[in-house]
Amino acid sequence: MLSGAMAGIRPRLYVLPGSHPCVAVEAALRLKSIDYDRVDLLPMSQLIAGPLRYGGSTVPGMRVGRERLVGSRAIMRRLDELAPQPPLLPPPGDPAYAPVLEAERWGDEVLQSVPRRILDVGFLRRPAAMESYAGDAKLPLPRAVLRPALPLTARLMALKNRANDASARADLAALGGQLDRIDAWIAEGLLGADAPNAADLQIGSTIRLLMSVADVRPLIAERPSARLARYFPPLSGEIPAGVLPPEWLAAPAPA
Repeated sequence: MLSGAMAGIRPRLYVLPGSHPCVAVEAALRLKSIDYDRVDLLPMSQLIAGPLRYGGSTVPGMRVGRERLVGSRAIMRRLDELAPQPPLLPPPGDPAYAPVLEAERWGDEVLQSVPRRILDVGFLRRPAAMESYAGDAKLPLPRAVLRPALPLTARLMALKNRANDASARADLAALGGQLDRIDAWIAEGLLGADAPNAADLQIGSTIRLLMSVADVRPLIAERPSARLARYFPPLSGEIPAGVLPPEWLAAPAPA
């Protein structure tokens, strides 16, 4: 519930269906019991609609009264100010404060792009799979109208995210080391508590999206990292098994 001067103002959250940073912010809003309105955007439309509606060309974007916010980290910092309980960060004097901030930054700046590139390559190979990620989104156009444009949308998304076979294969080769890092943070108690912190939401939303790729799911499912997906509702979308070449998923040979 919003406190102080913002009480009674209902935030408006702008999202893309299936976007993991958007899912992270929605989880934070639910955690803080903040009622909000969600506006579902069409893929790529944020480049035009975003600057007009909330002041940015990426998602998530948010408006709280006249205030405009862009990006999951900026929004979650503001949510902690507007509704302090439960906090998404430890107190500044807590020894865990800086490590949680660093884990959140890494989750945003490094890990967040990994599923984008892998999914984009999956969509290029199986454009019809993109529709499954829309879930319960209230899109501004009927899905039957959007369906013929899915192959073109997949190409545009791949161009925007610089996704291709080489980038996806490199991301898959690096994924094991990234999961090792997350597993270590869980073992230290930095991540994975019953009440999620900002880093849990940032990283967990990415893990959840990666596990929607059937070929990638076995690489994660038995790891501690997979438990971070529990902070979120089940994901309806999936890229089915067999879309990614098996050789991309094989463990690299020892040096």
